[in-house]
Amino acid sequence: MPFGKKKNGDFDEDMADDMADDLDDGMNDAMSDADNAASDGVDEDDLLFSELPIEVQVKKMPKRPKSRRSWLSKLLIITLFIFPFGATAVAMIPVLDPETGWRLFHLGGPKATVAVPGSERELQEEISRGVQDVQDRDRAAQDATAPDGTPENGQTSDDIANQLEGVSDLIGAPNQGGTTGDSTQPTPEELAALIAEEGAIDDPIEPDPLRPAPVPGLDEEGSFGRIPRIGDDGTTPFDAYKRPFETVENQPYVAIILTGVGLNTARTEAAINDLPLNISLGISPYARDIAKVAMDARAMGHEVFLQVPMEPNDFPLSDPGPRALLTSLSEGENLVRLEWLLARFPGYAGLVSHQGSKFGSMDSAIRPVLEIITRSGLMYVEGSNSGIASYGAQLAANASSPNAVGNIVIDDVPSRREIDARLNELVELAKRNGAAIGFAQSYPVTIQRLKNWAFRLRRQGVVLAPVSALANRQVTAQSADEAEAARRQAEQLENEAAAAQENGDESAEPTNTIEN
Repeated sequence: MPFGKKKNGDFDEDMADDMADDLDDGMNDAMSDADNAASDGVDEDDLLFSELPIEVQVKKMPKRPKSRRSWLSKLLIITLFIFPFGATAVAMIPVLDPETGWRLFHLGGPKATVAVPGSERELQEEISRGVQDVQDRDRAAQDATAPDGTPENGQTSDDIANQLEGVSDLIGAPNQGGTTGDSTQPTPEELAALIAEEGAIDDPIEPDPLRPAPVPGLDEEGSFGRIPRIGDDGTTPFDAYKRPFETVENQPYVAIILTGVGLNTARTEAAINDLPLNISLGISPYARDIAKVAMDARAMGHEVFLQVPMEPNDFPLSDPGPRALLTSLSEGENLVRLEWLLARFPGYAGLVSHQGSKFGSMDSAIRPVLEIITRSGLMYVEGSNSGIASYGAQLAANASSPNAVGNIVIDDVPSRREIDARLNELVELAKRNGAAIGFAQSYPVTIQRLKNWAFRLRRQGVVLAPVSALANRQVTAQSADEAEAARRQAEQLENEAAAAQENGDESAEPTNTIEN
């Protein structure tokens, strides 16, 4: 019969209590025996484990070693606790110390160490020192000349030429005897007259507004708004919206087109108000208030162009934007995107390709686009390469459409020295070829250097002109046979590139370019 139960199945509480009391008495006796043994000098190792006190048993029980998972869990808890504080501290670095923050977040960036030597603060200080140095030299030259342009204090023309020597890195040094090595360089007397006429570099630019846009009869309704067209009387949007400018034979000209206008409000205002009016502005189709930007630029006197984003060779690493013309799209889809671009704002004299090194070299891609541009009476400016006329520029020349090619990108490295060096190359190229076009982006340092460079450009015998004034000067139209041969060559290169890509060689690209 089980303990604690009676024969009739009822629980015997008295018997259970007696058994519990007997168990407690036994444990107490064992503990007292262990204590007596310890007091009698008996070693605990000689006793049974069960006879040891509970505290001693707990100490002698084997401990479970901590696992790797236990350590990782603790490390994770500590990391999650510390991470918000660490992230906040790193985010506060640019606020507390902008210079250190710039160096930290731009470390290892592409062209970061070359493009901006030192910090942004050091770059701006360098620009300020350079501007101040040039202004001081200009004032000294002006002080040496009377208001009527005659030398003061008995100075000769040679003395004035020596004072002008070294005014800027972009000015050629006159030879001894008062003559210059280049026939296009002005004489010291002409330089003195130019200095008297130039005024101060900080003088505000007087507006010279262009005619309001749109001109009636030069646009039509499209799928996304009004798009340009040739007027019934034969007037083209290019003729109506370009900046008036008269060129002279045997006079070298340079032109600058500043791209990316409209993406940044402060830079856009600086480009419109601070740059010479003969510098053309390329407005991005992704700009905010794009119609107002174009209207303000034309009200000041700048001719404007619409940037057309096209697929580059390294797409998608270089992304021209959501409405770009791509070789992977059908002809119809690209023409729909082109129509959306054409309807962005009125008043542009032409289109300038943005990136587009791949799209502009493929006959099947660029030919339909150039046909639309030609029928619309617009100018096509090739901006995808430096000094290279792509297949698109040649097609525009063959169709007798106004065209131009960018020769030099002046601010690939946006530093003062590099920009000045590229502008010097542009001037020398204009002297050799009669005309040269530079591309620039709307960086603050670029706008500042362009302003200083244009202020003294005439001293080098070169004239700043709008891009529209240099149309059809760089690419010669081909004969019918030459054009057909070029088309077959472009088609062959395109097929070879497509076959190479199907075989897994993704680096193969058509490179149908024409040396300019």
